[in-house]
Amino acid sequence: MKKWTVVFLCLLMLFPAGVYLFAARTSGDEEGMRGAEEFFKARENTNPPAARSDGGKHRIAYVDIDPYPASGEMLYYLIRELMSTGWIRLDGELPFDPDNTDARELIGYLADRDLGDYVEFSREACYYLAVDGEEASRESLQGLLDGGEVDLIFCNGTWPGTFAMTLENEDVPVMVYFCVDPVGAGISLSDQYSGRKNVWCHVNYSVYSNQIQFYYDNYPFTNIGMIYYDENVAAMRAYRQAARENGFVITEKKIETLTDASPESTQRYYEMLAQVFEELCGDGIDGFMLNTDIIKDESRIRGMLEVFYERGIPVFVQNGEYYVENGALMVVTASDAREQAPFVADVFARILNGEKPGQINQIFITPPYLSINLAVADRLHYKVGEELILSAEKLYTK
Repeated sequence: MKKWTVVFLCLLMLFPAGVYLFAARTSGDEEGMRGAEEFFKARENTNPPAARSDGGKHRIAYVDIDPYPASGEMLYYLIRELMSTGWIRLDGELPFDPDNTDARELIGYLADRDLGDYVEFSREACYYLAVDGEEASRESLQGLLDGGEVDLIFCNGTWPGTFAMTLENEDVPVMVYFCVDPVGAGISLSDQYSGRKNVWCHVNYSVYSNQIQFYYDNYPFTNIGMIYYDENVAAMRAYRQAARENGFVITEKKIETLTDASPESTQRYYEMLAQVFEELCGDGIDGFMLNTDIIKDESRIRGMLEVFYERGIPVFVQNGEYYVENGALMVVTASDAREQAPFVADVFARILNGEKPGQINQIFITPPYLSINLAVADRLHYKVGEELILSAEKLYTK
């Protein structure tokens, strides 16, 4: 509690009053902040680890989209928190880099080890929908559900969450993490509670309208480009509302996501994406938002963003600090894997201890932080104000 409060208060003091992101602007923000604070006040491991009622281990199925650093980071810190609360027993630290974790590799690592008396993972019940295919994944997971071999389905992302909703499953709990807009996606019926007896989703939706407000306040643009394959994943509802309120334009382009991991499909995807980037630049944009899960390969970021910098167009980031490290101008994080992990681990424990997912609060907003690439700012001839520099969590100079 003390650490979280200090971080939040420091951010409030460092940022000017006009930076809306760090001051609650809506009742949803205030409610989320209060919920976070109350959680940390009350959290004394009130849900200690316990085996199933028959003495067996809880069997966890994991569903993700593809190898994506942001979701790998979410899983890494969740597992580490489950270790600290006793649900998972492992000797030493996890041998993974939290900034670059392949979630499937981490699940495989856990599946190969005795994690203690309470939970277990398996390679069979671990799915990358874009790699394994949705149909094959559904057939496999449904078979495990029908055989009573899964006690919790943990979904990382919007697509995995909507995928889980198509399963014939009324009883096995479903947790949906790292989902930008679960209400808009139809996974949850409301923000605070899912309205579905066996479904829980993490909700921090309001941060996205505040995020783009911050970008606009600090680098006023008139026409910002955005590319997405799913409106809910890209938080378009929040961004469009902010555009209406501030009078700027969003030039949108919808694309097909990469659903096949073959080298041929991957090459076609990035060739298509490069062409769309060029088209956007020709549409007169003076800013670009790199939406979630568009550039999936970290090694391609720097080269693909070059088209914008050749034209003096700043690139802002929706999710993922590593994009700033690799060439985007700035990110105000809409989620923080490390700070959210205790909340999600607590929900995990409550569900396995018998609470109904649909009756557990879903809103949790952590204080976001700012990262800036100063080398990119210099290239854009953008003078980064002293207040921003003082407030930044990380500054990159390359």
